[in-house]
Amino acid sequence: MNNAKIYFYGYTILIFIGSSIPGGSVPDVFRLTWDKLLHVLEYCILGILGFRYLSNILKQPLFGIIIIGITIGIIDEIYQGIILGRFTSSIDVIADGIGVISGAFISKYSLGSHHG
Repeated sequence: MNNAKIYFYGYTILIFIGSSIPGGSVPDVFRLTWDKLLHVLEYCILGILGFRYLSNILKQPLFGIIIIGITIGIIDEIYQGIILGRFTSSIDVIADGIGVISGAFISKYSLGSHHG
């Protein structure tokens, strides 16, 4: 198993471990808050790691990680709905999507990257 695969799957597991922590319900705010910024950063890292992993197995890793990353974000939000004190949020899914897309493009156009 290559390191890129380990990092991608390991990080995905960490996202779900973080989502498993019960929390106090906070009303969803429809503007950029620290919570939304954290979602963007969290999924930006997922986009970077996912692009690097998928570059080894797909011709178009950019589209692959965007689809996979947004799907992970949706599943994560649904999962949070069953955790005590947590709630689902479509705004969080949007922040996750912005993050994964940003991370994928950062990885694609970073120095030395010649993929997809």
